[in-house]
Amino acid sequence: MKLQEPAKFAIIGAGSRGRSYAEFASENPDLAKLVGVAEPSEFSRKKLEQQHQLASEHVFDDWRDAAAMDKFADAVVISTLDAMHAEPAVAFAKKGYHVLLEKPMAPSQKECQRIVDMVNANGVILAVGHVLLYSNYTQKLKSLLQAGTIGKIISIQHLEPVGFWHHAHAFVRGNWRSETES
Repeated sequence: MKLQEPAKFAIIGAGSRGRSYAEFASENPDLAKLVGVAEPSEFSRKKLEQQHQLASEHVFDDWRDAAAMDKFADAVVISTLDAMHAEPAVAFAKKGYHVLLEKPMAPSQKECQRIVDMVNANGVILAVGHVLLYSNYTQKLKSLLQAGTIGKIISIQHLEPVGFWHHAHAFVRGNWRSETES
């Protein structure tokens, strides 16, 4: 099925995940068009604004300002810090935006339920971005396991190989740091 026109979306959180979705729009202009961004980092915000020639009235340093506007896109991609997912997801679903929400949905079951309730109440689509599920590595691993290449699976232990440099960057000094532990 070919779309009549590309889906218009806004990025809420223009870190590396948000920029990946913007890149998808650049590579697939017949499918998606980035029309707005909300990002506190001036550098990241301006980069997307310039790359996608965004209208200045759809460029925000706070997602709340974007949510306060009349609806200007079909969907939002919420790729803020994990603990900040629930509030924008609820606010944009309430306004009728479809929501692509990066994993995890929210840090608590209560917040996840708030998101689901608002999505259902407003008849919008909610998709949770489990992007590694579609990576070449994961797809190959899945096909090998399904084919029985290693035999019958009895138990699986999955460990994500997070190198020391990633831990130091993201969890000690970065966006996911714990003030008490660092």
